[in-house]
Amino acid sequence: MSLTVVQQTWIDKLKAEFFPLNRRRDVDGLRGLAVLLVMIFHAGWLSGGFIGVDIFIVISGYFMGRSAFMQHPFRPERFVLRRLYRLVPALLVMILLVCASMLWWVLRSDRADIAQNGASALVYLSNIWASGHVGYFEGQSIAYPFLHTWSLSLEMQFYLIIFLIALFLSALRYRQAVLYVVMAASFAYSLMAYHSGDQSAYYSIFARLWEFCLGTVIWVLPALPQSLLLSGICYALAVMTLLLCGVFYTLTNACPSYMAIIPCVATMLIIMQPQAVTRRLLEPLSSVGVISYSLYLWHWPAIVMATYILASQVQGVTMALVLGGAVIAGTLSYICVERPMLDYENKALVPARRRGGAMLVGLCIVSAAALAWLSAISRVH
Repeated sequence: MSLTVVQQTWIDKLKAEFFPLNRRRDVDGLRGLAVLLVMIFHAGWLSGGFIGVDIFIVISGYFMGRSAFMQHPFRPERFVLRRLYRLVPALLVMILLVCASMLWWVLRSDRADIAQNGASALVYLSNIWASGHVGYFEGQSIAYPFLHTWSLSLEMQFYLIIFLIALFLSALRYRQAVLYVVMAASFAYSLMAYHSGDQSAYYSIFARLWEFCLGTVIWVLPALPQSLLLSGICYALAVMTLLLCGVFYTLTNACPSYMAIIPCVATMLIIMQPQAVTRRLLEPLSSVGVISYSLYLWHWPAIVMATYILASQVQGVTMALVLGGAVIAGTLSYICVERPMLDYENKALVPARRRGGAMLVGLCIVSAAALAWLSAISRVH
């Protein structure tokens, strides 16, 4: 085989991994924008980058609406296994590697809290743990390398809700009715939490359900009756809205603030216009969006570990180097863990998929129990 052929083969493989043809590249680009906003926010370079989480939530609701809400008949086993293979392996590897890297040298009190946070993340209750331990925007958040997993716990909890709706309500009209009721109740709860000053609502599934539901209702809303020109303008304005929110929003605008509805609706409008000419605004970020889950997993632990090692707040060039390392770690996670597990789930025979899913659940439970035990014996009494 000639060198040219080998190079072309590698190029084709890279294109297949990072530029898949069976996906909307602009939605992948939207994911890429979301993860970059969050990373830049955590670096301290952007005041409103937290809206990246709101963007992720609406996108998640959109895809869950397709794979569960709109599916007839609903295939619960495939839904569960796909979610397990999609989320668990990369999360499990990240938590175990970070724990192995730092728990043996940090202070006992820090070890206890980090291990407990890791245990809660592995059973997707990290948001509940966080609401009772630390404010997301408070200074002590930098002590917890798994604090960012609160959003993954929210996502899994939403999956459970949408799973139950799809499982017990076969008729689409009943599902729609429940969806709208849940969305209205969640939005009302969010506003109540905002006006009462309940900061812990930032982590709450009840305050965030309406964001997930906005993504899901895209499937039951009528298509937008727009010309190509108007569609392109609307799409471009929605992208600009997200960028402006990222730049000008402050912490007071974070959920449960009613201002969270602006980036969520902008995300909806982008998803609802797949034919817009201006979708090319987001397509350059599609490869970032493809690996966005692994990037999200690794960027915050990298910042926290660097802070522990340097014993000071990471800033400037050092922060840029830390984020560069996180990008490398996230890319390796995607190539070596995330993508192979999804390919296996897609190609394996049903019995093998079931065994693999059971093993993933078992590994999470055992690892969570081990971290909970480590947390308990590390407490200073």
